Order: sequence, then C-alpha cells, then structure tokens
Amino acid sequence: MDLLLWAVRVSHFFAVIVWIGGFLYQAAVLLPLWVPGDPATTRLVISGFRRFLPFQWLGLTTVLVTGTCLMLFSTRFVFFSYPDWWSVALGIKQLIFLCLVFFSFGFARMVQKYDDPGAGEEVIRLRIFQFNRNGVFLGIIATLLGVSMHN
Repeated sequence: MDLLLWAVRVSHFFAVIVWIGGFLYQAAVLLPLWVPGDPATTRLVISGFRRFLPFQWLGLTTVLVTGTCLMLFSTRFVFFSYPDWWSVALGIKQLIFLCLVFFSFGFARMVQKYDDPGAGEEVIRLRIFQFNRNGVFLGIIATLLGVSMHN
C-alpha cells in the first residue's frame, strides 16, 4: 500500500507541475509574444496555445484522479468535516481546483473561438490574458496550500 500511495503522490506532483507549469510557460513566453494587429505572431501564439491544450486536459484529469485518490487514502479525511487546518486547506484546494477547471474551459473556449471571424481579436486576447493570470494565481495558492498540509 505504501508503494501505491507513493506512486499516486508522485503522479499528482508531476501532474500539478505540467498543469501549472503550462500556465506559467504561457504567461512568460507565449503571451509577451502576442502583438495585437500582427497576424504572424498572433498565429504563432494561437498555435502554441492549441498545442498546449492536450497537456492542459491531461494535467487536469491526472490532478483530479490522483488528488481524489490521495484524499480518500488519507486517514484525516472525513466528508464535510473541517476540524483542523488540514481539512480546511483541503476544502480550499478543492474550491480552487473547481475554479481552475472553469478557467481551463474558458481558456480553451477562447482559443477555439479565435477562428470565429465575428469575434474581436482584442476581446479574445484580453480574456485569454485574464484566464491565464487567474490560473497562475490560483495554481500558486493551491500549491502553497498543498505544501502547508504536509507537516
């Protein structure tokens, strides 16, 4: 059982790195390249976003499955009971995860909507910036909460 728990924990750790690291990569590399009105860089950035989407869904799914397993394997976990900091931090992390799922769907929708000729490029660009920044911020908060849960 210890080996299984270790494997799930390591998988969860690497899935978080892929998911949040992807958001950070986009914020640090792709988004600064996006110059409004320049079709060449816009196509490059949008194609970069599209190539990241499968990694985003893979990371999200793996975080969901491994996080659920870690939660259910824990002896501290009791449904809807928050007697200590570990339980409170877990509840906050679950809410943040739901927000990150919402932002991931919004991000994917905006990337796919870019091909729609009726959609304004600047509005889509601002929404993608917003979803990315929210994802980075909430991902960092969730990571810090996860670190605080291991005493």
